[in-house]
Amino acid sequence: MKSKWSAMVIWTGLLLLAGCGVHKEADPPPVRSAQKTDASLSEAEQRFALALFQDMIKEEGSRKNIFLSPYSIHQALVMTANGAAGDSRKELLGTLNLNQTDMTSINRMSQSVNRSLETLPHGEFSSANSIWSKRELKESFQDAIKGLGDAYQLHDDPNRAAEEINGWVKKKTKDRIDQIVDKVSSNTIAYIINAVYFRESWKHPFDPHMTAEQPFYSADGSAKKHPMMTQTNRFPYLENKHFQAVKLPFQDEGLSLAVFLPKKAANLEQLLAGMTYDQWRALHKGWTMKQVELKLPRFSFQTDYMLNEPLKRLGMKTVFSSADFSNMFAGEGAAQIDKVRHKTFIKVDEAGTEASAATAVEIIESAPVPEVTMTADHPFYFAIVDETSGMNLFVGSVAEPSDE
Repeated sequence: MKSKWSAMVIWTGLLLLAGCGVHKEADPPPVRSAQKTDASLSEAEQRFALALFQDMIKEEGSRKNIFLSPYSIHQALVMTANGAAGDSRKELLGTLNLNQTDMTSINRMSQSVNRSLETLPHGEFSSANSIWSKRELKESFQDAIKGLGDAYQLHDDPNRAAEEINGWVKKKTKDRIDQIVDKVSSNTIAYIINAVYFRESWKHPFDPHMTAEQPFYSADGSAKKHPMMTQTNRFPYLENKHFQAVKLPFQDEGLSLAVFLPKKAANLEQLLAGMTYDQWRALHKGWTMKQVELKLPRFSFQTDYMLNEPLKRLGMKTVFSSADFSNMFAGEGAAQIDKVRHKTFIKVDEAGTEASAATAVEIIESAPVPEVTMTADHPFYFAIVDETSGMNLFVGSVAEPSDE
């Protein structure tokens, strides 16, 4: 592996990495039962992860750190889809690549994968879902999400409502994310929240005494010294004309962190641009065990994204303006998704990796759809009328508006 590190791509979506194939020369990791039985959910999440990451790196470019939890976003949107109906559900499931799977099966598979990941022998993984609602929830919706998440009353006081949600997220992410809701608006009727926490130690830890300051080269060619971890060991390795790649196994060998290093710093965006899911999967057929001298920067950062536009580009086009959540709320009243916020934390050091994420889907009351539209953009007549007597108290016309 190069001693000179430039911009790199790191995939830490757990499902994306856990099932990646390795050449027979490498020791195959044990496969948990959920991964065998829930291949359709795994493939859907991988397709969603690739599409979302491609969209984000296209927008953010190679000059910003990017870190997402497709798993967290996927979980929050699955919860949301349970309450959607008609075209809104089709749109949500289509974005998640699950439009060919019924909701009951999706819920069952999601619960199965969660249970599998939460029983890691060595590391720690937890995923929690919740809905906080002012409106009464339908019993059928509450039954559907049993095993997926918990339901809470969204407090009428906006400050207390935000405090309760943020406290829940902080607890579920082990204090790594302490705020996912800034302010609860008066027209907010519900939040659907997912919180994920992950911590694992390397199977082959780095020796802290080997860590030394070395230059890291940004996409613009500038260099800045950064703590660079070093070790030589046998790792699954992949190389072609575009990049080098290595997998760092965790103690739970079904999980790994994969690092893809473009052979030119400026090629980070090109590395994933236009890549199809089949091409991505094909990459994982060429891994072989190699003796690798690996130098990897120690790093830690947080991100905060508003995902409305990326999700619209992936297919969620109408639920942000006129959604059908009749499977979620009892009674009448139109609703729509106002925003989807996503916050993450990542820390990679000599001992292992710690990561957390929170996703918040905010649902608001929809404004009534106007029956007619009237725009006074040319001369008009007006009158101040006493409706009781029918008297015109004042009359006038506007030929040109004035602010005198």
